[in-house]
Amino acid sequence: MNNRKDDQLREKLIKVGIIDGLIKIFSSWDINMITDSIVESFFNFTYPCSFPKSQLLIEKKPFPSLFRLFNHKDKIVVSHAIFAIDNILYAGAIGTDSISSHPYYDDLQQSGGIEKIFQLFKRSQKEYTKDVSAICLGIIFRAREMTVLEMKVKIISHLKSITNHSREEIRIEVELALNCLSQNSGLFLAIQQF
Repeated sequence: MNNRKDDQLREKLIKVGIIDGLIKIFSSWDINMITDSIVESFFNFTYPCSFPKSQLLIEKKPFPSLFRLFNHKDKIVVSHAIFAIDNILYAGAIGTDSISSHPYYDDLQQSGGIEKIFQLFKRSQKEYTKDVSAICLGIIFRAREMTVLEMKVKIISHLKSITNHSREEIRIEVELALNCLSQNSGLFLAIQQF
């Protein structure tokens, strides 16, 4: 699926259970046996982003198994896991009303994902993983209050610091994340202060 832009094929493969098998691997195998190529296979189902495809993926409840991969010793596995989450969240944001709460917020919250993504953001040594973690949190808090002060300060500061990132896709996603956050009046004011 890498480098193929065939969403119909991806959707068919999701419906026949390929994603179910990958999620089972992520949730039940010895974590050290899970290779980057397996995680990249899942990632390839999330890119290019589309709302219908993200809805199919959300129905499979992928977040808990992807969060488990944050504990992997291979940082590339961790990166591919957060990149897949980012693509799902991005598709959910662009496919729905920009002033409403993010459609996958509850799924992420129920699996403890907000805290797990924030912990990944704080500990990550890889710049791109840190950037994407911040973007995920900015997107998921669309039209919601970010009540944890440390998270609010660090995420907004980081997002504002990368608005002129050298990679265009990061700049686009940072703009979306800041727009999502600004849908909450309290966060809009916080963004203006940084």
